Amino acid sequence: MTAGISVIGLTKTYGDHTVLDDLHLTFEAGKIHGLLGANGTGKTTLMSLMSRHTFPTRGSVLLDDREFGEDPRQAQRLCFVRENQLYNDAFKVRDVLRIAPDFYPKWDAATTTRLVDRFRLPPATVVKKLSRGQRSALAIVLALGSRADFTFLDEPYLGLDPGARETFYEELIRSYGAQPRTIIMSTHLVDEAAPLLEEVVVLNQGRVALQAPLEEAEALALTLSGPTTSLDRWLQEHPDHPSLTRRTLGPTATVTTLGPLSDAESASANQAQLRVTSTSLQGLVAALGNSNHEVA
Repeated sequence: MTAGISVIGLTKTYGDHTVLDDLHLTFEAGKIHGLLGANGTGKTTLMSLMSRHTFPTRGSVLLDDREFGEDPRQAQRLCFVRENQLYNDAFKVRDVLRIAPDFYPKWDAATTTRLVDRFRLPPATVVKKLSRGQRSALAIVLALGSRADFTFLDEPYLGLDPGARETFYEELIRSYGAQPRTIIMSTHLVDEAAPLLEEVVVLNQGRVALQAPLEEAEALALTLSGPTTSLDRWLQEHPDHPSLTRRTLGPTATVTTLGPLSDAESASANQAQLRVTSTSLQGLVAALGNSNHEVA
């Protein structure tokens, strides 16, 4: 198994605006990684940097422990097709699918034929005349058909109806099962996509707020609710559980915090008449996006 992708001190600025700020990450090979966070947190920029569609201001990206660019064959191991990918104005769907195998040595013609049929893509239609959902479907066909060692999917479901999204999830698992490889997918449909993921990275304001295996991330966030005074006192006595988000309604307050709680902490919360419930992964991502907290 290969080493994967290492991001070392990666920074990207545009003028005075810093999009990514000194990122240190490792995307282990052979896993499906979720890249999560609000709009504008740098997810697409990070994918573009890792696939060499753009260049960093500072820092570096290693593929299998080698600096990107040391080996010209590295580009053939990556696939990053966006939903708004630019094509020749005259290209039809079949033209794109005819040319694509020249860029990807592991191209899987059988998969692409099946996906074109399942997504009902019209081969004779000019790409620029496709609907948004059809353009997303074409990007999925190229990404999965490439069988690239490192495949990037940037919100691949845009414009797809629920049935088409289910087709995508099913085909992603099918393709990954046939050839395990490194897949990095950004998504806002966090809880819907969670069953596909093995590792998650959450970005917030251009920095890493969390990187963890899916199971750990899903168990990390808790919701505490109860009398405001009791809740505030409990939070003050337990500084290891910061308040990420807070809602107050009359004498009652609700906060999202980080768990898990020890037996003693659970007992003290119960004694304070606080209700403790789990928070979904999507709730955790939203909470981290509304705070400046980073999970070690």
